[in-house]
Amino acid sequence: MTLSLLTLAMVTFASTFDLGIKVGWNTSKLSSDMSTFTPSSKGGYNFGAFGRFGGSKIYLQPEFLYVVQNGGFSVGSTSDAIKMKSIQIPVLLGLKVLDLKLASIRAFTGPAISFPTGYNSDQSIKYNFNNSALDYQVGAGVDVLNFTLDIRYSWALSKTFDTTSLSSNFTGKGNAFTVSLGFKIF
Repeated sequence: MTLSLLTLAMVTFASTFDLGIKVGWNTSKLSSDMSTFTPSSKGGYNFGAFGRFGGSKIYLQPEFLYVVQNGGFSVGSTSDAIKMKSIQIPVLLGLKVLDLKLASIRAFTGPAISFPTGYNSDQSIKYNFNNSALDYQVGAGVDVLNFTLDIRYSWALSKTFDTTSLSSNFTGKGNAFTVSLGFKIF
């Protein structure tokens, strides 16, 4: 409710407002505090919508994304590949570093909350995914006419899952690198 009221107030008083769609590719890597943990990176994808509103230099960009992240790991003789599906809601604060008439360069940062919607495991290991996970994102983007290109890195601020199916209590966090292409509808 608070986020909705804040968004409505910002849209009402913002000098610019853009709404668009985006699609992207990501590569994610699990991390753990276990010394025997060996992660591997794998590619995934995301798609969704974004809004951007604010002044001529500073803007707020909330997004609503469906994200599929793939990651793998091995712990001793146990290895697994996980495909994690989630709804992600980043709220990014950005700055237009260079603003020309037809193009601009941006930098942005902010938190993102993810809500898992399902997962697949190659080894059928039972993971205990948290109801939500908090990430922090930082990145840069280029706008040319109605097209946007964003590059960002996100790292987990909270544990994504844990499991007792492995030889020790295992907790995992996910980090991701994402490249996305968007189109501003209006």
